[in-house]
Amino acid sequence: MESKIKKLEQLLKNDRFASYNQIRLVAIGKGEATAEMTVTEHHLNGVNIVQGGALFTLADFAFAAASNSHGRIAVAANASINFFKGVSSGKLTASAKEHSSGRTLATYTVDISDEEGTKIAFFNATAFLKGEY
Repeated sequence: MESKIKKLEQLLKNDRFASYNQIRLVAIGKGEATAEMTVTEHHLNGVNIVQGGALFTLADFAFAAASNSHGRIAVAANASINFFKGVSSGKLTASAKEHSSGRTLATYTVDISDEEGTKIAFFNATAFLKGEY
């Protein structure tokens, strides 16, 4: 399992969009992962709160790490997000958790929280499972 995680960590380091958005993986385990993003000026929308796409990207990166943690290529088949609170600064944490996994599909949820632990958004996704990476 450890070698699969190491290989996955290398794959995730190549995620140029997450890197551009200053998102980093902080923890990964079987079916779970945590990613963080410190809010900067370029994450803000016209009303000075974090743009929804930035939150989606943060959640999607944590989901990608969790869903690929079994050594199989997993890609999103469906994803949605609910926003609860606007924020303009601080560090945001996305915690992904697997809820079910079958032969070709797996389901995940991702909670995005601020530094005080307040939920900012909730992401729900289904992964399509392909061959080993």
